[in-house]
Amino acid sequence: MRIAINGLGRVGRQVLRRIHGVPGLELVGVNDPADAATLAHLVTYDSVHGKAPFPVEVQAGHLVLDGLPVPLSAAPDPARTPFGDLGAEVVLECSGRFTRRAEAAGHLRGSVRHVVISAPSPDADATVVPGVNASRREVLSAACPATHALSLLVGALDAAFGVEAGLATAVESYGNDQRILDLPHADPRMARAAAMSMIPAPTDMARCLGEALPWTRGRFEALAVRVPTPDVSILDLGATLRTDADLESVHAALRRAGDGAPGLVQFLEAPLVSVDLRGREASCIVDPWLTRIHAPRFVKVFAWYDNEAAYAARLRDLCLELAR
Repeated sequence: MRIAINGLGRVGRQVLRRIHGVPGLELVGVNDPADAATLAHLVTYDSVHGKAPFPVEVQAGHLVLDGLPVPLSAAPDPARTPFGDLGAEVVLECSGRFTRRAEAAGHLRGSVRHVVISAPSPDADATVVPGVNASRREVLSAACPATHALSLLVGALDAAFGVEAGLATAVESYGNDQRILDLPHADPRMARAAAMSMIPAPTDMARCLGEALPWTRGRFEALAVRVPTPDVSILDLGATLRTDADLESVHAALRRAGDGAPGLVQFLEAPLVSVDLRGREASCIVDPWLTRIHAPRFVKVFAWYDNEAAYAARLRDLCLELAR
């Protein structure tokens, strides 16, 4: 499957690392307004994830990844990217700018058959969470990292006990939509310095959950709080169950989910903290030390996730699924 990436930001660079060298996937184009030398430097050196495991160079308008040239372009919008002429079949829309279907569908020219938006979309053809649902439609949204963790937890609990309703809070590392120092922003809280405060933030998590698991619509609410860490987040899920549960049965249900979705759901092996989980590719890492049962039908479950590495890995997995 031939892949192209629009936007080499945090997500784009991490998914590039995870596509390169994977059998069955070939990166055939990258579009980003930054100059080639800057992109090569940022792909190579990452403050959070370290140096790329392969050499990156610039030659004649191409990024050269371990000797393999990848054409670079700087088109301002999807309708003008060259991916359809480069043989790309899937475009990963990672710019963060083109989240509406009409915008992202501009990539659907020439050889391009699918676009995957690396963000929640208000009107994509489908929202897909690997391990939860699937779609082969033209314009897909991969939701957000918190939705991946939440959907896997909710699906596992519902399969075992039935879930009546829930409330989730994502405690998330800061992101590019925040400010390094106080600067104007449409949201006054998001206008404040990201590394100095815990900041309540908007989230599409509940809506995206309803897209991946339609039965949850109207039954779940979600909140998000950004904290002063650069990577790795934790999800706090409180759920009302339809049948009685205890600590042992809840953990057994979540372990079964891990057996059914290898690499997606894992259990923390020790009482670790966020920095210990940097680079982990599982979408949902259950922290059994934090699970609580209040009365037999109310459960609190916590799950960690690397909001960069795990999400990039799922974008890779979506490409592999579309290649089948």
